[in-house]
Amino acid sequence: MQLTLFIVIVTFAAHLSCEEQSASRPAIFADMKDLPPACKDNLKKQIEDKCEGNPYQPELLEFTGCRLTCGYENDNIFTRLTARRTFFLKDGTPCGHNKVCKKGFCDDICKMTFV
Repeated sequence: MQLTLFIVIVTFAAHLSCEEQSASRPAIFADMKDLPPACKDNLKKQIEDKCEGNPYQPELLEFTGCRLTCGYENDNIFTRLTARRTFFLKDGTPCGHNKVCKKGFCDDICKMTFV
């Protein structure tokens, strides 16, 4: 009887842990409110394509300034799996009012080397 009860509990717990959990997506453009709508849409699509194109890190976990982190996190009763990969936006990508990406950081456009 105890073995049967144990098997039922483990099966039920495994079923609950395998259900798809709705992860909250990060606010992508909180700091980029000054970007034109066309730029925002294009940048958002490219960011989502970068993450979704990788089967091992398919979700956008974090986006700050000029860095995006794609990954996968699964925490169930038996195992905890985390896979993350960080990408930098290309230098010169707009990241705010009079700001562009430079080596992974959002920097004032006037601090760029022009010549």
